[in-house]
Amino acid sequence: MSSNPLRPPVLRSSPLARLISAAALGITLGTCGQAMAAPVRVDIPAQPLSSALITLGQQANLQIVFNQSQVQNLRSTPISGEMEPRDALNTLLQNSGIRYQVSGDQVTLLAAIDAGDTINLPTQTIQRSQAQTSETEGQNTYVPKYSTSGSKTETPIIETPQSISVVTRKQMDDQGAKTVTEALRYVPGVKVEGYGVDPKGFDWLYIRGFNGQATSDYKDGLRQQSNDYALFRTESYGVDRIDVVRGPSSTLFGQGDAGGVINRVMKKPEADHVNEVQVEGGNFDRKQGQFDLGGSLDPENKYMWRVVGLARNSNTQLEYSDGHEVKDDRLYIAPSFTWTPNDDTSLTLLGSVLQDRNGGSAFVYSTPNGHASNTLLGDHSFNHFDQDQYDVGYEFKHRFNDTWQFRQNLRYGQVDVKFNNLRPALFVTPTLVARTADRFEDHLDTFNVDNQFQADFNTGSIKHTVLMGVDYAWQDVDASRYSNLGPFLDINNPVYGVSIPRPSEENFNVGLLPTQRPPISYNQSMSQLGGYLQDQIKFDENWLLTLGGRYDYVHTNLDNNITASASQNAVANDFTGHIGLTYLTSFGLAPYVSYAESFLPNSGVANGGSPFEPSEAKQWEAGIKYQPTDDVLMTLAAFEITKSNVLTAEVINGVSTGFSTAQGEVKSHGIEAEIKARLNENWDVLASYTYDQVKITKSNNGDEGNRPFNVPKQMASGWVNYSFHSGVLDGLSLGGGARYTGSLYGDNANTYHIDAYTLFDAGASYKLSKNVTLGLNAQNLLNETYVASCDDINSCYPGMKRTVVGSAKYSW
Repeated sequence: MSSNPLRPPVLRSSPLARLISAAALGITLGTCGQAMAAPVRVDIPAQPLSSALITLGQQANLQIVFNQSQVQNLRSTPISGEMEPRDALNTLLQNSGIRYQVSGDQVTLLAAIDAGDTINLPTQTIQRSQAQTSETEGQNTYVPKYSTSGSKTETPIIETPQSISVVTRKQMDDQGAKTVTEALRYVPGVKVEGYGVDPKGFDWLYIRGFNGQATSDYKDGLRQQSNDYALFRTESYGVDRIDVVRGPSSTLFGQGDAGGVINRVMKKPEADHVNEVQVEGGNFDRKQGQFDLGGSLDPENKYMWRVVGLARNSNTQLEYSDGHEVKDDRLYIAPSFTWTPNDDTSLTLLGSVLQDRNGGSAFVYSTPNGHASNTLLGDHSFNHFDQDQYDVGYEFKHRFNDTWQFRQNLRYGQVDVKFNNLRPALFVTPTLVARTADRFEDHLDTFNVDNQFQADFNTGSIKHTVLMGVDYAWQDVDASRYSNLGPFLDINNPVYGVSIPRPSEENFNVGLLPTQRPPISYNQSMSQLGGYLQDQIKFDENWLLTLGGRYDYVHTNLDNNITASASQNAVANDFTGHIGLTYLTSFGLAPYVSYAESFLPNSGVANGGSPFEPSEAKQWEAGIKYQPTDDVLMTLAAFEITKSNVLTAEVINGVSTGFSTAQGEVKSHGIEAEIKARLNENWDVLASYTYDQVKITKSNNGDEGNRPFNVPKQMASGWVNYSFHSGVLDGLSLGGGARYTGSLYGDNANTYHIDAYTLFDAGASYKLSKNVTLGLNAQNLLNETYVASCDDINSCYPGMKRTVVGSAKYSW
């Protein structure tokens, strides 16, 4: 070793390392020499070298920045124990041909050309921040490496014993995803367009055969609560990435359905933020402007800010025969601010405001064979959906020492909804439909807080990452619904623009139509308190055991304003557990097996007035994850889910009582496969396949043994993107993909089915100059006509027609 204590030995380089080093940009470790000499506890398993360097920076409190091309396709050897950061860095870089030297308070990597000569590489200074790795990756690749959504700790995806998919920002941009639903179209196990084209903008989706529209909805790790039609909407332009955790996840997140969790990770302040202003235009008179501005207020990056905003004026593909179009207008702004007083503490303040004005539900005339027409059954003089929502909160992080750290996420939100809905009630004749006019008014207040203590320590040779948490959620809603008989509609000669009285309790006509809903007005409050414990245990460099348990207490209070009856109180409590075992190889392969549970309170009361038992789900899952480099991630999972205590008709002595009972059961088992890869700087590819066999295994509704409606057995998708980086086409990016959805049933009785369909999408962008980028995206490129779903043989929902959006972006 050199006599200079800060200068490492010269490492011999391989031809591959010399080639990579010659094209490298370099790494800077912006820290003092004393920090390089102070021993720290290091625990880095074998993994891609870039991930290992990031982990070393976090564990040794170093500022590490590198260019991916310098370490592409290189892997690190495992290191563990108390050591100086210099020694840890030497071990990670051994046999790579990369050297480094220290000058003052800066450590700069060098690249070896041969045994005796070196070249200095230009350095790139990027300040380290408290932002988690998973919150900053994905700007230039489809391939994720980390996810906090599966474990609430910063864990590599291949070490998480559960099926996880991540939709990165680059994937959303390349595919032109304008909603969260559109961003999830290429994710295995997720069926989108649960109600076809819905101007209300809800994320109607199914995960592994179970409805996840409300129960799976998470934002920055906190559940977006809902009640009646008051559901928080998420603007996709404000999203940085979307994590999909498939399967029961109550051990960490509390009440939820069997399908899993979809966590929308929002954009937050960045030190080296690239500002942008963008305008969009497309068919259906779409006009949209948006901006994403931010950066640092000081050289040390202690104060960072960001503001994301959007304004849209647009119609949809739905149009009344008299020329009136169904609109889809939106205003959105989301400011955020991060204060980082030191390397151990950060506070990020978050807020957002969203206003939607659209045409409400899209009921179209459906023929008895389950095909949707273009005839709208509502009326533009009445149908509309107005939503105003906002939320404010913060994310706080503090590291006490090398062992303990604390995180607290908090959010308060409010939703106000006014919804007029003229819907078909029954067909008086084959062409004359009676309609019911509904008016909903909802006001929802919600609060969530999640407190997490994390401890990283060893017991002998066994390494632990222990997570202890307590979370609390509360909501209060004032909801009302009034209905009255609407005008009849002749399908052959529809007349729109008629005057429809405002529905109220006074003009409700009892018994006039069998499907007419009685008036509802209620105040409901719900609170949930949960405590959870998780231990990620590494026995050696290969075996990882994950154990978790949680107990939840849920209390609901309901006051009926119509009957003025006594308050109804319901209590649900449950324990859920999770166990997973992963084997980590040195070459990036990680087989695993896991068991997980979930629970979800059933709404309503049973015969006699007592609350239902909550539904519960149990899942066994086995899979293989393979990530040989940072640029490739392949996953394969097989699962079996059993959901019990599903509501079904109560039958006593062979006669239905008219009440429900929590005695039903649904089983789902299948396989999911996904590939995401960046083959080189030009090619990005992804592919997925889903086989899901879902069956109603216990029911008193006469549908036992059937397949639930709106759940296809098979789905598949693929997308390829090519970017030019030289020649006359430099700056051009071209992408294309296909999505297949298999046939499905339109009802639980399985009396009719909906045909399978295949849709094609395409995208292109061209960097006109350093600052200006032009883009063009098309969904359903061939304009395939298809039915997305049905909830009755005469009530089907059309899928999205061809949608083309062009854009111009200025960035600096």
